[in-house]
Amino acid sequence: MSELGTRLKQARIAKGYSLEDLQDLTKIQKRYLAGIEDGNHSMMPGAFYVRAFIKQYAAAVGLNGEELLEQHKLEMPDKEPAARPQMPSSLTSRSSSVSRTAPSAAYAEFMPKFLVALFIVLILAVVWYFYSASTNSGSSNLPVDEDGGISYEEPAPAAPEETEEQTAEEPVEEPAAEPAEPEAVLAVEETQGETTTYSWQGPADRQLEIAADGPSWITATDQNQTELTSGARVMQAEETETLDLSEVDFVRLRIGDYSNIALTLNGQPIEYEQQLQPQNIVIQFTDAE
Repeated sequence: MSELGTRLKQARIAKGYSLEDLQDLTKIQKRYLAGIEDGNHSMMPGAFYVRAFIKQYAAAVGLNGEELLEQHKLEMPDKEPAARPQMPSSLTSRSSSVSRTAPSAAYAEFMPKFLVALFIVLILAVVWYFYSASTNSGSSNLPVDEDGGISYEEPAPAAPEETEEQTAEEPVEEPAAEPAEPEAVLAVEETQGETTTYSWQGPADRQLEIAADGPSWITATDQNQTELTSGARVMQAEETETLDLSEVDFVRLRIGDYSNIALTLNGQPIEYEQQLQPQNIVIQFTDAE
């Protein structure tokens, strides 16, 4: 057995996991997990999988996979050499032909833009010419007084606008205030063995959020033993699931590693009363009046 395999096996035993438990957590076949502990890397599909499986094994038992690989890098198999890609000869010849035709292509692309710009300048010049001509002709038609100056007539004063009598505004009825949402109260009722029982009194609309910070087994059932989650499974880090508990009177959660699972009910965090692995969380609901 290698030194790296010994450290991983000791960490697994300290967590209380069997190889079958670790297989469920990591989805790595049991024979590969045993090969890692025995230092038998020849049975792995390749050097890449050896390193990937060791990292996943270490994460499941609470160790840093990168540090372990660095400390025991002499035990690791050599990395598989990557094949150097060769550029096809057809691509090489095509690139050379493109480089030879680049100047003519650039010229062909430039000419349409130049012609469009020239056409726009010509249109602006024509518009300016007609605008100047219309301005000059308008000024020559102004009336001239006897002294030769341009006469100016003051505009007639505008008639005052007639004001209408304002009608009395009817009072606007203010909408009735909505009743305040009842406050939620979460309390610990009892702890017995692996089970902690809570009571919840609050709104009928109840949403339970389950957020994973690492791998952990999780399942949730109601008073009729109906599965509420998307399936009893191992949740991985950064995975979340929200359960709608509005229609249930009771929920029971089975949690493998509580330190990796955060529970929030209607935005209120649920604190663990026991530090047990695994443990059960039971919540009994009562609607607030």
